Amino acid sequence: MTFDWRDRVVVVGTGPAGMAAADELRRLGFSGDLTVVGDEAPYDRPACSKGVLSGHQKLADVRLPAPEAPMDLRLGRRAVGLDTRERVVFTDDGAEFEYDGLVIATGAAPVVPDGWPIGEPGLHTLHTLEDAWAIRSELYRADRVAIVGGGLTGCEAACAVRGLAREAIIIDSKPALMYRALGETIGAMVTEAHRASGIELRLGRRVAEVERRRNRWRLTLNDGEYVSADLVLVTAGERPYTEWLTGSGLDIRDGVRCDENLRAHGANGVVAAGVVARWPNLRFATDAVRCGQWIAAMEQGRAAAETLLAGDRPVPPVTLLPRFWSQQSDLRIQACGVISSKADVALTRLRPSRRDVARSGVLATFYHHGSMTGLVAVNAPHAFTSATRALLQDVPHDVIHQRALDYASGEYAAYAAAPTSAVPYLG
Repeated sequence: MTFDWRDRVVVVGTGPAGMAAADELRRLGFSGDLTVVGDEAPYDRPACSKGVLSGHQKLADVRLPAPEAPMDLRLGRRAVGLDTRERVVFTDDGAEFEYDGLVIATGAAPVVPDGWPIGEPGLHTLHTLEDAWAIRSELYRADRVAIVGGGLTGCEAACAVRGLAREAIIIDSKPALMYRALGETIGAMVTEAHRASGIELRLGRRVAEVERRRNRWRLTLNDGEYVSADLVLVTAGERPYTEWLTGSGLDIRDGVRCDENLRAHGANGVVAAGVVARWPNLRFATDAVRCGQWIAAMEQGRAAAETLLAGDRPVPPVTLLPRFWSQQSDLRIQACGVISSKADVALTRLRPSRRDVARSGVLATFYHHGSMTGLVAVNAPHAFTSATRALLQDVPHDVIHQRALDYASGEYAAYAAAPTSAVPYLG
């Protein structure tokens, strides 16, 4: 199908993916009704664990300006259901939004351990702007802060806490900080740098119990150690927000399953973008993956808009390059591509004579079967920029074409092997 002024497109989600999709729909010439539904006003989410927490940014500083493209922005509404046959989105205030085309960009929700009384004074997740603002108001009265989760958000939060002259302790089950984002080699170097800066670490540990004791929180670790803190921040990861899609017919195991163009399996006229989408990034492989990075979310949003307007016409596969950067105290961390524990790693130290490897500059290049797949740099921006050019080059068309064929063959095999009631959507 093609879209014209008589059609209705609904975008669910007001994060970077959803807003980028809405803007791109208008830029590509869609002139019909465009409705964007979300429970939050658009804002710069990465600022939550940095400027907002440290007090360097106010709420007004991180709110994003109103979109220039004409659209019906419905804020303060959360999607609670989807009927793909009747093509209707249901929201928590009882409203119904009919659509001809739908963009799912509902992002992710924080992972919270079972039974934890999140929301009580001094115990918070750090995921939304509301979370960051609540933590900020309590942070100034806290002397010791425990961060449960040593990923990107947890490390940034710990650095903000230390910048306010508070004690910070990170608890994580992995052997190194930012283990998934940076790999074990660079993660270990960043770990040592943060330890040297005064951040306490309890790595390879889990929190077995959390309880309130004498106006403080006591965390019992799985090795029996007790950690006391005035304030506890939970940054233990996130999961795609797909609960509202239950019963829709979409495959929502670990996100909305999509093809290489971000078309959702199980329904016509539906695309997904951002961390909620699970699709084969044929730049690297045929495995369906999710990407939770801010830049990638915007790129996916624009690509999803193009796919939606194309209808059944072929469009190029979405082959984006995942990348992010983070400033943590005096460490500038940059990463792009796929960082895999199975890859071979080549290290380049900018100042080999220095003992503080991370602070003195290091570049890690990741290779899989002899091909470069990823880069991580710490305090090496020029080396990172130069090395990134190789990853930014377009993947040869014949490679993408072969991967597309391999992916299609895998889909057909799954279709042939599945029982009739469980066959995947191949359209």
